[in-house]
Amino acid sequence: MPSSHVPASEPPSDNGRPSPPREARITAALIDLADTLVDDFDPAEFLYRVAEHCMDLLDIGDAGVMLAVPEGPLQLVASSSERVRLVELFELDASEGPCYTAYHEAVTVDHAIGPALSLRWPNFNARAHRSGYTSVHATPIRLRGSTIGVLNLFRRVPGPLLRADQDLARALADATAISLLQQTTLDQHRTVRSQLESALTTRTIIEQAKGFLTARHGTDPDASFRRLRAHARHNRLRLVDLSRDIVAGTISLPPPTPRRVRQTPRESLRSESGHE
Repeated sequence: MPSSHVPASEPPSDNGRPSPPREARITAALIDLADTLVDDFDPAEFLYRVAEHCMDLLDIGDAGVMLAVPEGPLQLVASSSERVRLVELFELDASEGPCYTAYHEAVTVDHAIGPALSLRWPNFNARAHRSGYTSVHATPIRLRGSTIGVLNLFRRVPGPLLRADQDLARALADATAISLLQQTTLDQHRTVRSQLESALTTRTIIEQAKGFLTARHGTDPDASFRRLRAHARHNRLRLVDLSRDIVAGTISLPPPTPRRVRQTPRESLRSESGHE
């Protein structure tokens, strides 16, 4: 594999501590994706983690995961933002685009997105360009010779995905397929089809809960989803179970805490002394 364009030592993060080297993050991601042999495996949460690892490791602006059950249509199951979710839903509705083609032709597709008319996917190209994307790299997720989905990587800066990132995207797609297959061995009565159907069903429930929180608390969809996942993780709940309870009204999340305005030292002294 060609050497990565990311340096071995990462720059300091906002809190002043350096983040782990890219090689260490790659190892951690592959270990995380392999850890599916658990009784309470949540396929929806797993696929959102796939998108998150893509965002962390690759030079991209957004990521999405599409899957399909055998004989069934391709569907979006996880995305890194509301912006890319809408673009990919448009692509599926229009039945055209690089991600759609990558799945149906079982080939990796690179596509530059720009203001000029695209002869191959004109509707997708125009929609993606309006959303701020400059290119997309679509990698099929293949399992035992069959394509079960596609990993979609969108960029917002000029230029295609570098070869090192393309190779890593292929590895992440393979790890996703292997992990889905590995989890089915826990129960001989389970099949790949049932796992994929579960992921597609839970996606609908999660989207309903996200929309409910967005409307109820007046936040944007991305912030609502982050709160939903944070609450599930903190309380060790399955994301789909928490989403189902929120939609049913048996669990309610508190409204988001308003961000405190940081005071200057002079303002703090005035507050402590009781002066307006």
